[in-house]
Amino acid sequence: MNTARIRVLQITDPHLFADPSSTLMGINTSETLDEVLAKIQSDYQEMACLLVTGDLTQDDSEASYQHLKEKLLKIQAPSYWLRGNHDQPHLMEAVNPSAMQKQVILGDWQIVLLNTQVEGKIHGYLSETELELLDTCLKQDPDRHTLLALHHHPAPINSRWMDQIMLENPDDLARIITHHDNIRGIIHGHVHQARTYQFCDIPVMATPSTCVQFAPGSDKFLADTRQPGFRVLDLFPDGQLESRIVRVREEPMKVDIKSNGY
Repeated sequence: MNTARIRVLQITDPHLFADPSSTLMGINTSETLDEVLAKIQSDYQEMACLLVTGDLTQDDSEASYQHLKEKLLKIQAPSYWLRGNHDQPHLMEAVNPSAMQKQVILGDWQIVLLNTQVEGKIHGYLSETELELLDTCLKQDPDRHTLLALHHHPAPINSRWMDQIMLENPDDLARIITHHDNIRGIIHGHVHQARTYQFCDIPVMATPSTCVQFAPGSDKFLADTRQPGFRVLDLFPDGQLESRIVRVREEPMKVDIKSNGY
């Protein structure tokens, strides 16, 4: 295999607060993000960019975005942010406009970041504008391999409560994808767990949150005791993609599993 790979890292769903001492389900989300970033600094500092795929804030505050921007200064690579259902796009844009790019070119690859947020709602939806953007990015350079980044999951993950708040129009996404053959992978956040599955015969990878995890296969909301983590993606010139999840540690996390929601 050609080893001239491009490394991209993904973190997702940090759910930060204006007050760094605030907790979500008994977990200090600022501290767990710090642990994830420390692991990245220690073991994965060499990267082309860092993707932050939504739910950056928990309390809709400008300060929470400022905290994230300041924390990411430790990472010697550009970061690109996606909106999640919890996010405030005008604050994201105000705090870090350079992070709001929709297309990132990296050698033989491009990353297309699509907004699936429906303001005021939990489920996701791809507007015609976003779909046209994807179609244009795929069409303008058909020989360039593409990694697609979303917040919401495009297909069911066998978790009834989560699948009620997934991408609401996956057929529209499929319509674009099936007219092209240069998408090599899809990544997303939202589900707070690691999963790999297929959509339109393309590998889809869900990534753990940097804070609290959700129990896989649960019919109703249920927290999990797995540790925070992130995803490492290695992109190769021939279109191959290798990916793995890295967690901050192995032992179970102490979380309020009796919580009714987030």
